[in-house]
Amino acid sequence: MRKVIAIAILMLFPGCLDTAPETLEGVEILAPDEIVEGDSAEIRAHGTKPSGAKYLWDFGDNLGGSGANVNHVFVEEGQYTITLTVIDGEGSIGVSKKVISVLHKNEPPVASLDSTYGGLGQSIKVNSIAFFDGGASSDPDGDVLSFSWDFGDGNAGEGIRPNHFYESVGNFTVTLVVTDQGNLSSISQTWVLVQERTYSITFRENTVIRPALAGYTAEGATTIQTHAYPYNLTTVNYDLEWEEDEALDSPDNFPLGTLFPDDFSLGVSTNYLFNLSENGTSGNLEVNFDVLSATPSELVLSLDSEDEVEQYLFQNGYTSAKGQGEWITSITCNDAPSIVPEILSEVDQGNDWILYVTYIYYESIIVEL
Repeated sequence: MRKVIAIAILMLFPGCLDTAPETLEGVEILAPDEIVEGDSAEIRAHGTKPSGAKYLWDFGDNLGGSGANVNHVFVEEGQYTITLTVIDGEGSIGVSKKVISVLHKNEPPVASLDSTYGGLGQSIKVNSIAFFDGGASSDPDGDVLSFSWDFGDGNAGEGIRPNHFYESVGNFTVTLVVTDQGNLSSISQTWVLVQERTYSITFRENTVIRPALAGYTAEGATTIQTHAYPYNLTTVNYDLEWEEDEALDSPDNFPLGTLFPDDFSLGVSTNYLFNLSENGTSGNLEVNFDVLSATPSELVLSLDSEDEVEQYLFQNGYTSAKGQGEWITSITCNDAPSIVPEILSEVDQGNDWILYVTYIYYESIIVEL
């Protein structure tokens, strides 16, 4: 390009071949010190500007131009020496140079969501965690990237692979913003569909047979027993058994002997106003509480958590406190007739007994569908 400028000067001023042209002083270049590659640089001739002068430019990148004011685009980063040659009407020549630094143009990053972690959208149940991965994002300049997340429910997060706990039902747009070191950014979006949880609730009856209780109660005395029962009680059965005394050698009833039936009372006092008392002399006494609570039918609920299901069951009568807690059992020996003549000392002053207790309660079986 410099050869082209020189030839152009000689062609313009052929009479100057024998003598050196005079120097034109005060020629300057007005241009930025730095510019980003690909941007247009405004370059001006400054200082001495003779009337009718010609302005020739060499931009240092094998390209040139003419005119007092020019614009030029440097397409590659680096340092370039701009040369301005000014030729006035008398053939005087002025030359000025300026070094300009062309900086690398920062390209924006590319935000991308990895489909492995729901990048293409995902469905979850409420009160559970969604996972995200921005690891597929890149930067053409190799910059270190920062990752900002908007989870769509009013919450935000940072980092390349965050997770988020969704507490409400809905369809949420998740936005990833990736920013490079030059503060350029790009976004990528996905969605999370948060659905209600559905539960099936069935009710199972359980029968509990308590270990038999054995004891002895003297005539006129009372023995106290206590039992604790759970919620959702449906049936309780008490069975008190004792042996009847019999004189095998009784002349009145030979060879069967004579029975001397004892008189027992069984009383049950509960904390839920279920109180019964029965009396018997036949060697067996039974008291039933039936039905305290009816076992509910199966149902299906759409709620946010198992805790909410349990709360619903409690608030809507599926959980019953009837009979729950401690019951007090009274075993009284009212009369224990002797099997020997009254002139002898009383041998049988009471009786041995065995108490059998069986109860039924139901429990809820909660299964998420």
